[in-house]
Amino acid sequence: MKRLVVVAATLLLTACESSAPQVVPPITNASGTSGAGDPAVLDARGIGSVRLGMSLAQLKATGEVGEEITEPAFSCPVHELEAVEGWVGLQNGVAVDLRVESGARTPEGLRLGDSRARMHEVYPDVEQTPHGFVRAAEGGTWLWFYFRDAGDTLTGIGLTREGHGCLN
Repeated sequence: MKRLVVVAATLLLTACESSAPQVVPPITNASGTSGAGDPAVLDARGIGSVRLGMSLAQLKATGEVGEEITEPAFSCPVHELEAVEGWVGLQNGVAVDLRVESGARTPEGLRLGDSRARMHEVYPDVEQTPHGFVRAAEGGTWLWFYFRDAGDTLTGIGLTREGHGCLN
């Protein structure tokens, strides 16, 4: 009986092991929101269903924008993002500023948590300003990269319409 159990266990283990590679289909995420383990993509238009230029009613209708954030003080109304840690700011009734601090990446693959060296590798044209690093994106928007407390770890990525911004 003992030998039968050992043989059965060996057969089960052998059946579970396979030298043939397993083909796993890629996960396609057309919405831009994150799937399991796949960060949301912040591109020149926005993140997920949240887009620059949307009204507050349109933003709320996405289900990805929550309540207004009142602390700390911002220079315009700011609402929290639901799908990622961050916020969207409005001026004259439309979204002009986005900031994400977790769960996001750029289309080129720069992720929150990457180093300054990685940022320069991905975006060799990035310029340093007193408030972070910036580069022009399409459609009159700017991508901002933040390294909180002058560390080497990317802690925030922003997207702002040219000439706008909600940070004091």
